[in-house]
Amino acid sequence: HEGRASYAIWTLDGKRLLFAWQKSLSRNVYWQPYDGSSPMERLTPSEYEQEPQSWSSNGNTLALTEGRPDTHRDIVTLDVRSGRVTPFANSRFNEDYAEFSPDGRWIAYTSDESKRSEVYVQDFPNRRERHLVSNAGGTEPLWARNDKQLFYRLEDQVWAVDVRTEGSFTSGKPRLLFEKSGYAAGAGFRSYDLSYDGQRFLMVKLEQRKPSPVTEMILVQNW
Repeated sequence: HEGRASYAIWTLDGKRLLFAWQKSLSRNVYWQPYDGSSPMERLTPSEYEQEPQSWSSNGNTLALTEGRPDTHRDIVTLDVRSGRVTPFANSRFNEDYAEFSPDGRWIAYTSDESKRSEVYVQDFPNRRERHLVSNAGGTEPLWARNDKQLFYRLEDQVWAVDVRTEGSFTSGKPRLLFEKSGYAAGAGFRSYDLSYDGQRFLMVKLEQRKPSPVTEMILVQNW
């Protein structure tokens, strides 16, 4: 195909890859069997740019980010069975990095409504509770598999917050886990993950290359 794929995530059953596909001006959400056994299929008819973020625990709902001229970056949810798209966080500020909790009852995300990016948690699907989790900036929220911790990044730092998701949501004081430079940060899409046993982080290390000396100049005339 002529186009560009990005923001790839697996379906929960591991049979398909879901991704943002860009052929012209905007990206939209498609999926396709990982083995290419059938053509890719578009999931939403939106005219706005969309990127996939995370799945609910039952695999029926997908959190997406959507760029709109009036409300900037928003978070919407897609019911993959019906194709229905529902707004989740669509203020005049930028909302990003939507992450379903393992129990499917909460979505962590970031908003810049305080003039800097902070991590919030809101209940799904009712949106009756909303809680600030970070206190000095934060992006790329990531849930522990046991629902008892929430991680996020702040530049070269990784922070952890103890949380409770049973009934109402509560969170403790954020604490710095570690600080280390040289790892890529996400741009609207989380760039790190937690191992299955919860003991290690998987991060993208930036390769430090020395610039090559310029030895040639090419002039194209009448282009």
